[in-house]
Amino acid sequence: MSRRSSHGDEFGSLELLLDTICNMFGLFIFVGMLVAVLASARSTVMQAQGAPAGPDPLAADRQAVADLRERVLQAEQVARPDARLEASRGQLASLQATNDQVERRTAAMERLTREGSERAAALAAELPRLRAEVERIRREVEAQEKVAGMQLRAPRRRTVEGLMPVQVVLWQGRAYWINPWIDRLDEPCRAWSEWNADAVDLAAGPVCDIRECFRGGGQWLVRSVPLRAEGGLAVREDDAAWRGRLLDLLARLRGDRHVLSLKVAPDSHAAFQQLREVIAGAGFAYDASPIRLEDGVYRDEIRDGVATAQ
Repeated sequence: MSRRSSHGDEFGSLELLLDTICNMFGLFIFVGMLVAVLASARSTVMQAQGAPAGPDPLAADRQAVADLRERVLQAEQVARPDARLEASRGQLASLQATNDQVERRTAAMERLTREGSERAAALAAELPRLRAEVERIRREVEAQEKVAGMQLRAPRRRTVEGLMPVQVVLWQGRAYWINPWIDRLDEPCRAWSEWNADAVDLAAGPVCDIRECFRGGGQWLVRSVPLRAEGGLAVREDDAAWRGRLLDLLARLRGDRHVLSLKVAPDSHAAFQQLREVIAGAGFAYDASPIRLEDGVYRDEIRDGVATAQ
């Protein structure tokens, strides 16, 4: 019995030693797996942080917009507080508004870029139109930079008091001579209430509310004039036919009795620059003021003593 007892103690000691070795081996395996998982996670984070950023697709456009803003500011500094440059100032203000719209569009495009690659198609479609708009503004700014050196015939307001204003509306690149002014030198009330069918949409019903009108003074008329979409004179650089037609219309006026009152919509600055050259060359004074024609209807109020009829 003593031998069996001693053999049992020997086998029990071996079992304890085997358990210890197995536990240590299992610990080594667990530590190795943990190290492998941590190394893999660290490699993923480093790859995400080290990914190079793609090129900025709007860098050139932002630079172009910044250059245009600088040129607009320079053009404003060149402009002098003279009535001869009132038209130029109005155009510069319109250019600034357009420039602000371009900046808002650029900011919107930057937001689209940050939202992810799913906006790439919209960005590719918008960028050409944005670049074309920037180029158009650049050309207009260059044209306005030349205005300071031009000899204009836009008189001060006091020099045209007593002259009858002849309204010429510039809209969508066309010049609308809304009244015929045929044999009406001494009948301004009648001249302002008759319509040129080539420029005015008679079917839409132009209105001239004559509240007060005397030949010797005291005129007060309120007008609403719908314009023909394809009427008037199409002022284009590649077609000089409109110049001859404009000179025929000017031949109906007298330089000592009339002043051309140009009403310029934001989309007709280029037409205004060409039109005023012909008017000044013919020896007529003119004034210019900006208008907005959202619905294609020109509205004004003619009152005695107001040279611009606005």
